[in-house]
Amino acid sequence: MKPNSAGFPIASSFYAPRRGVAKNQTTRRMRVPNPVTSSQKPIDPCYRALLETSSSAILHLSPTFIILEWSRAAETLSGWTADEAVGRSFVELCLQTEARESFLAELIRAAAGDELRGVLSPLRDRTGSQTMLSWNISPVAGVRGYPGGVMAVGTVVISPVRMEEDLQSAETKIESEGLRSQRTIEEERRKIARELHDEFGQALTGLKFDLAWVASKLERGSPPVGITDFLTKIRAMSDTVDALMESVHATATSLRPAMLDDLGLIPALECLLKTFQHRTRAHCVIDADPELSSIEVASDASAALFRIAQELLTNVTRHALASRVHIRLFANDGRVTLEVTDNGKGIAPDQMTNAHSLGLRGIKERASLLGGHFHIVGTPGVGTTACASVPVANCFTR
Repeated sequence: MKPNSAGFPIASSFYAPRRGVAKNQTTRRMRVPNPVTSSQKPIDPCYRALLETSSSAILHLSPTFIILEWSRAAETLSGWTADEAVGRSFVELCLQTEARESFLAELIRAAAGDELRGVLSPLRDRTGSQTMLSWNISPVAGVRGYPGGVMAVGTVVISPVRMEEDLQSAETKIESEGLRSQRTIEEERRKIARELHDEFGQALTGLKFDLAWVASKLERGSPPVGITDFLTKIRAMSDTVDALMESVHATATSLRPAMLDDLGLIPALECLLKTFQHRTRAHCVIDADPELSSIEVASDASAALFRIAQELLTNVTRHALASRVHIRLFANDGRVTLEVTDNGKGIAPDQMTNAHSLGLRGIKERASLLGGHFHIVGTPGVGTTACASVPVANCFTR
């Protein structure tokens, strides 16, 4: 037997190899013998795994409450490594002066044979900060000259205030990541739209001119046999090119209208409504607050409001069967509001909260990312009004 730093005799066979050192070196991490059986091999791996992986602080204290065993979680919570903690008084190392007397009384009760559950006491780390823990404390019987003492398992207790703070912090991070993702999506849309316009649009325009040149040459020369069919084919090819150019333009505009970046939100909404009117034959009107013309809407907000208008008009096309649509854009009470009203079938209350209404849910998320909100009201057979509003402070720059 040889004594440890606390003066207790410890059999050398109880010493276990230290993490990260040679096997012939030792540490004061101890194996606890099983008082029921003479063979310790079945329990050693399980006990060692518990010390290494448990999220709770696990301590083995001597009868005088000297630290004999110190788990990884205890290292993390306290800042003291096992080599630094083992052999020192737990009460003096990890408890503030005002908490020592009450917790020491609980340790004495456990050493006398009591099983204690839910004992609240703060653990002081090496910087002086404290973490509230709920302790389960049990007596440990001495075996073969091995000191008994107590086993204490401490679990972190999170206060309601701390939980609320952590929840708010997590929500802030989620919103920040959502906004960053939305910005990335809009930037990719902008790039793809530019590429479609610059590359495909220019190539199709060049092809259109080439076909026109060939047709003009054929028409001016002496017509060979079958020239009429030949010109008809060229004109058909020219019509196909026109259709492709229109499709490319529509796709690029849908991804990210250049007008939104070049001229601003109001002209982009006017163009969107004009396209909607041409496609649906509905009578469309847009009213924009004159005050907005002197204020530049930030890119994030203008993109979000444009996408919201786009989604609302898509819903009108698919579901409302409306003959009139009215869009208002105005600033009021420190917020800018987009309002879309139609005279269609109206929306039922259950549709507003339907989990499958992905479009409406997406609109709410877009507005929420900017610190705004969205609501929609409808009367069956009369129509629907949808409003998306975002704070001026978050989306305007002068």
